[in-house]
Amino acid sequence: MRRNILYSLIIAIASLGFVACDSDDNEKQSQFPDGAKPSTEFTLGNNADEQYAKDAIKMDVKTWGDGKTEQEFNSIELFADGHFLITTPKAKKAQQQTVGVTRQADGSTAIFKKHGTERMKTRAVDAEGTIIIDNGLYIYGTYTRVKDGVYQLSNQTTIRIKDNGITGYATITYTNSFGVDITIVVDIDFQYKPDPAIRQLCRSWRMDSSETWLYANGVYFAYGKQWLNLGRVYQEVTLSPEGKQWDFDEDDILDDKDDYCYRTIFSPCGTFVCFYMDGDVEIGRWEWKDTNYGILRCWEPFEIGDYDDDDDDYADVTVRFDGKKMRIYQDYMDDEDDFLFRVLNVSEFSARY
Repeated sequence: MRRNILYSLIIAIASLGFVACDSDDNEKQSQFPDGAKPSTEFTLGNNADEQYAKDAIKMDVKTWGDGKTEQEFNSIELFADGHFLITTPKAKKAQQQTVGVTRQADGSTAIFKKHGTERMKTRAVDAEGTIIIDNGLYIYGTYTRVKDGVYQLSNQTTIRIKDNGITGYATITYTNSFGVDITIVVDIDFQYKPDPAIRQLCRSWRMDSSETWLYANGVYFAYGKQWLNLGRVYQEVTLSPEGKQWDFDEDDILDDKDDYCYRTIFSPCGTFVCFYMDGDVEIGRWEWKDTNYGILRCWEPFEIGDYDDDDDDYADVTVRFDGKKMRIYQDYMDDEDDFLFRVLNVSEFSARY
């Protein structure tokens, strides 16, 4: 998810005034570079299934035990790469806090960059590598398939699916970290097998690079690129003469290197997870809006501490596969004080952990 970088651009240009260009110059500079535009045809990649592709399911709790034990999660999702994501009851309460909030969604929100909300995104890691996300809203870790339908999780719990391999309602036995067996009825969501587009998207991706082109009223004024090499983030920024005239510097164009999303996971049950260089983690939701053209819709399940209606709650992006690579194209705009700001972004990923 992307923090709205347009805010700083709006403030900077509005305070300096807009320098007019003639129409020919405007038209020339508003021609977008080929690298910023997706191809017209959407084709699938050629990625093999990940190790636990057949186990990738989501289980939503319907009834929890006999009421004598406290409910520990609302849902648990097994990813194809061998990780799990638990959504706790705390997340449900947080989501209820935002009910009734109206948002005007025009698709201008961007993804893979952090949101500027008040939510704490710190994480704690135990000896087994389990991550506590958003102060207990989510739990993320690894799992091992002991046998069909039986999974050992890194947080010292176990899931046994009694009705293995089905969709709809099922009964599972959950052994918590204290060794207590709890019988749970869940609704199982499993969408991996039937859809080739889901099979290609849903895996772990390493973000190799992110490129950004910025325009104001059709005038190009900056380009920025960040890329990952041997675990470090590098960047370059180019300012056009107009960008220099408007007194922009490199810090205005790109987010901090610590905010770089170096890895993201898409699950077949509509979840995606972003991992940032500073150790933060964010959770989002996705769905295919148009598989004929490769249009993907992404959004936050909720925002904590952000109740105004100024932010859009989803982003429509264009996906293009190329072998074991994926590119995601974003084109979003904002207007302020008679200025129309446009940002084009291309993120390139490799199918790997």
